Amino acid sequence: MKSAILITARLKSTRLPMKVIKNIHGKPMIEHMLDRLKLAHEPEEIIVCTSHMAEDDPLERIAIEQGVQCFRGDPDDVLLRLMMAADQYGVETIINCTADNPLVDPIYIDKLYRYHASGKHDFTKIEGLPWGTFSYAISFEAMVRACEIKNELDTEVWHGYFMDTGLFNCGVLDVRDPDVFWPNLRLTVDWPEDFALITKLFDELYCKDKIFSLSAAVNLCREFPEIPAINAGVMQKVGIPIKLKNDVGHKNV
Repeated sequence: MKSAILITARLKSTRLPMKVIKNIHGKPMIEHMLDRLKLAHEPEEIIVCTSHMAEDDPLERIAIEQGVQCFRGDPDDVLLRLMMAADQYGVETIINCTADNPLVDPIYIDKLYRYHASGKHDFTKIEGLPWGTFSYAISFEAMVRACEIKNELDTEVWHGYFMDTGLFNCGVLDVRDPDVFWPNLRLTVDWPEDFALITKLFDELYCKDKIFSLSAAVNLCREFPEIPAINAGVMQKVGIPIKLKNDVGHKNV
């Protein structure tokens, strides 16, 4: 059963323009993410999934330079883009994360894959890790089905099609490790304050050719509360509500 990490990536951000390629210690942020994801053992490939828009050309160049695959598809329909990428590369188990999360944890990618496969789930999420460090596992068949039932072309936030419709077998991998358990810690990058926090972590922990662990980042935030205070006032954006086709038999949410 072929598995791959599919990274959702665009350069269209307005709150923090070009955020996924902003420089951190001499490298675009997405390159730091790729360095980290390459430590995962279970997935067989990494695929940057971006749009066919010219503005996203730099992401394809980075993917080529970093030795990973690139798929270019619909700019707004993320579900469709992921499904078509998985289809093109023959991926049966999709591990998804987004390029604005440079600290996605490879250890929990492997744990997620094994949990998802052993439970034969359609969709599996992780609960307990800091926001922006987790990933999702989806079977290709479930991704196809989600694309069939959706009645919305903007699917940037798409998890509800699996979790809220009652149509899929969903699993939850609960984090028990106290070294990384901190669900309210915000380690994603959406606003300037977020980028400032991530940059601070790299300032303190980054060494060339060595990937610092998620536990090191979490422990630093515990030791120095002024670090998580940097983006404490930032609220996570709310996505467009899911919409189902009328013949699906479930209410629109």
